[in-house]
Amino acid sequence: MELLIAVGLFGMIFGIVYFTLASRTPIAEDAIQRRLDTIALQPRPAKPVRLQETEDETFWEQVAGFFLGAKDMPESYNRISRRLHQAGYRGVRAVRIFWGLRIFLCLAFGFGGLVVSVSSNARMSDMLLLAGAGAFLGYFLPFLTVYRKARARVLEMRETLPDTLDLLVVCVEAGMGVDAALTRVAREQSQQGLAIGDELLLATQEMQAGAVRKEALVRLAERCGVEEFRALISFLTQTEEIGGSVARSLRVYAETMRDKRSQAAEEAARKAVIKLIFPLVFFILPAIFILIIGPPGLQIMKALSSPLK
Repeated sequence: MELLIAVGLFGMIFGIVYFTLASRTPIAEDAIQRRLDTIALQPRPAKPVRLQETEDETFWEQVAGFFLGAKDMPESYNRISRRLHQAGYRGVRAVRIFWGLRIFLCLAFGFGGLVVSVSSNARMSDMLLLAGAGAFLGYFLPFLTVYRKARARVLEMRETLPDTLDLLVVCVEAGMGVDAALTRVAREQSQQGLAIGDELLLATQEMQAGAVRKEALVRLAERCGVEEFRALISFLTQTEEIGGSVARSLRVYAETMRDKRSQAAEEAARKAVIKLIFPLVFFILPAIFILIIGPPGLQIMKALSSPLK
């Protein structure tokens, strides 16, 4: 039982440290700083976005092939594939690599828990529980890592979308077409290392391969998981159908998104006051009470416990 308590405390501490020290969510200021650094220095050519990798089969794919077979993944894995794409892992092989890593860590952590329990002469029930806890941790650790990275990357794309629309407005007002403006902005932001630039570059490559702009942008919105992309596509489609100004529409939509971002920041600031109540009541106030009341209380107890003279 003591072993299980120790493992439980270790797992709780590991989870707290992981969610605290993991890569923090990028903000718009970081993207702006990267853009300024790129403008100040000589821009490097962007790496091409490959629709299909040609490397040899990796160890994780071999593990996935051993347990899952060589057949293609069923339709139920599309959600995981979309999550991996949002995290920056593209290609049809990303799902198999992910599952290979997940199965390997599940077996490795489970075997490690079994070895630890055997070396500590634990009971059979504790041994099974420890092995199961290790397997559970190894099975969900890759998913948690991908989930955190995907959430941070999607938030970065959502925060940098107004600046991207401003660049599109500049290109369109300069005389470029919408497709040429998308290609120019995608290349420029891809050179700056922005996630939205890589996604736009992939969409422009699809358009250059023969896909219709609306279909390419719809697939872009489905891959990225950014709701503002879907609204932008409908906005652009309606503007072109009624013959309005694309540049003016993009400018208005960018201002609307900035207003929404400011409102979201104000809402988060108001919620922070409520969220601070719980750590204040459960952690800070007890420590203050101990520091203030503790020494006088000890003196009073010492005075009451000593015999009267």
